Amino acid sequence: MRYILLLLCFTSVSLYSQYTHPDDGLLFIDDEVPRIDIFMDSDSLDLLLEDVFSNHEFPATFIFTSSGLVDTIEHVGVRLRGNTSRTAAKKSVKISFNTFEAGRKFQGVEKLNLNGEHNDPSIVRSKLAWDICKWNNIPAARANHVRLYVNSIYAGLYINVEHIDEEFIQKRMQDDTGNLFKCLYPADLHYKGSDPDLYKEEIFDRRAYQLKTNTEQDDYSKLAEFIDILNNETTEDFECELERIFDVDNYLKMIAVDVLTANWDGSIVNKNNFYLYFDPCTERFTYIPYDLDNTFGIDWFSIDWAVTDVYNWSQYSGQYRPIFEKIMAVDEYRNRYTYYLESILDNHFNSDFLDVYLDDKLELIKDFRLNDQFAEADYEWTYQDFIDSYDTELGDHVKYGMKDYISVRANSARNQLVQNDITPIIKSTEERWQIFDLELLIDIIDDEVVTDVMVHYKFEDNEWESASLSSDAEGKWSFNYTAEEVGKLMYYVTAEDNVGHIQRYPSCAEKEVQMGYLEVPNVVINEFMASNTNAHADEYGEFNDWIEIYNPTNQVIPIYKYYLSDDPDTPNKWKMPNTILSPNKYMIIWADGNPSQGDRHANFKLKKGGEFIGLFHEKDNHFAPIDTITFGPQVTDESSARLPNGFGDFEITTNVTANGDNDISTATQEFEISNVVVYPNPANDFLNIDVEGAPIQLLQIFDARGKIILDNIEVGKVDVSSLPSGIYFLRAKNIDRNFVHKIVLVK
Repeated sequence: MRYILLLLCFTSVSLYSQYTHPDDGLLFIDDEVPRIDIFMDSDSLDLLLEDVFSNHEFPATFIFTSSGLVDTIEHVGVRLRGNTSRTAAKKSVKISFNTFEAGRKFQGVEKLNLNGEHNDPSIVRSKLAWDICKWNNIPAARANHVRLYVNSIYAGLYINVEHIDEEFIQKRMQDDTGNLFKCLYPADLHYKGSDPDLYKEEIFDRRAYQLKTNTEQDDYSKLAEFIDILNNETTEDFECELERIFDVDNYLKMIAVDVLTANWDGSIVNKNNFYLYFDPCTERFTYIPYDLDNTFGIDWFSIDWAVTDVYNWSQYSGQYRPIFEKIMAVDEYRNRYTYYLESILDNHFNSDFLDVYLDDKLELIKDFRLNDQFAEADYEWTYQDFIDSYDTELGDHVKYGMKDYISVRANSARNQLVQNDITPIIKSTEERWQIFDLELLIDIIDDEVVTDVMVHYKFEDNEWESASLSSDAEGKWSFNYTAEEVGKLMYYVTAEDNVGHIQRYPSCAEKEVQMGYLEVPNVVINEFMASNTNAHADEYGEFNDWIEIYNPTNQVIPIYKYYLSDDPDTPNKWKMPNTILSPNKYMIIWADGNPSQGDRHANFKLKKGGEFIGLFHEKDNHFAPIDTITFGPQVTDESSARLPNGFGDFEITTNVTANGDNDISTATQEFEISNVVVYPNPANDFLNIDVEGAPIQLLQIFDARGKIILDNIEVGKVDVSSLPSGIYFLRAKNIDRNFVHKIVLVK
């Protein structure tokens, strides 16, 4: 086994999460306006525009052009997207790179959303809203302006918005294998009952809470639990239980952004347009915003959104909103929300900062709005209206110019703030785990001065101890611990400021960190093929890469606790099927990058030129590496197999034995089986090894993990009295042949 120092699930775990926001990269470049071309058959384009509510994807060619990237992708899927915007003259478009080629990505994404922003004369509202989320560490989509051409005809200035899917989650969360729910109207998060299936109710021919990942399992149990806690938990336990299952702090910041930008089309007012992601690592839901175009004063309800009540925003829905009202009823949450409102007003939502931002954006995009005829079709907005919309209102649903709205909203919100000291906010606790060593880095923010931070800890059944921490030059507080054996370390953190406010993390429990790897049954990667054209077909008759997993033990192994990966830095890339692996049994996993074909089809492929394969245990065991291999160039239709079977080195062979013993072949079977006899088996203290015919050059006994226990054994009676009960393997080697026989010792 090759051990890998993993800093994955346990690298950054906290009550108040820090999320990774990926760089803009070449696709979402923000200081120029890239060009996107779509070329499609004219008949397909006519059908696309005739049936605007169809989600049928038509084949097209996609070309991306910027100063740093020019690329062409053939055979992408194109369809219209949105709801009411589908009937607009300037339509929004979804580009799918993986529709006709499973697993294909462009610059790390599978899909793009090109939004026409037909309701927004400035074509900047959603872009600014996404940026405010990014600046405040809210997990949100990347976005930039692009110019779109369809069959060489200019379709206009668009906003290119990152699609929220598995790739989005992988770039931001600690574990990307969880359930992602897309929540659309009427997703009010009201309690329907304890049965998870009640939340699968379909409205408008789709679910209000639509599961977008792990759809085969269709598991709504955690969502039902979250909604139950949000609605029904008692006041005494509400904070503890809610923080256990929901990243409250992230949502408090999102409430502040919604209220300042007047995003009435989200969860609070219109019970619409948000995602919830359950991270198996943190075991909590994270709120993710979606569709931020109806913002900055866009109004259809005769409400002046710039002066609305920042503490009673759900009143504008006319309905009860537990996601807002239950949280605002907690004094500490209300105070922290106020703190975030003030912080955003000071740093990002003010005229001094945003007037410069808007001037820069207008200068960047104005030339590409000039000939955007579709932007004028829906509301007859001229190019001059576009320019003016940054400063003045245009009437109808555009009640404010961008700069005017920001000025009025900022002043109104600031005048409403009710200041109360907050308790210290433990922003993150980063757990740097390396087998038996743990370093905690704790990041704390406060409106006062943090004076005392302590870690309270105990190992296994020992007594509780406490350590007072000091901060480094970056203001982080650190704690180090080394365990002398495998076991559980329990800890919690307390932080106190100079006015006596104390915060505890976790609020009502202790963190538990396993030190060292737990010993688990030894499953092995036994054989694989990285270039399969005619050797072994899957259930669909397709010849794809495959990996054979083998259980050489006498135990039934819950294989669903294991993961396969082609990336040592992402051990939980693909979860094994929800089944068991019986003793001495094999399982074929198809590494075809097409998990939609079944639970034995992995989400990655193998490279013929060589790469890494790893088998890892579950997250509670730090994704312990169980068996790993880095292989070199492979031969088409020949496999790499462990010889001897189950524990030997990998050798490229024409003797492909998928789902079978690697040592059995037509070339050697007769000699090997007829010339070596082992008895008794099961044995106790002694074994008898007899060899007839050709002499044996080497006899060895291995344990189940492949370690040599007895070497250079003589033929005849062998003393095994010192070996404990278990499964062993006898290897007999001639000049060019191997015989491996399983031995069971019973004491």
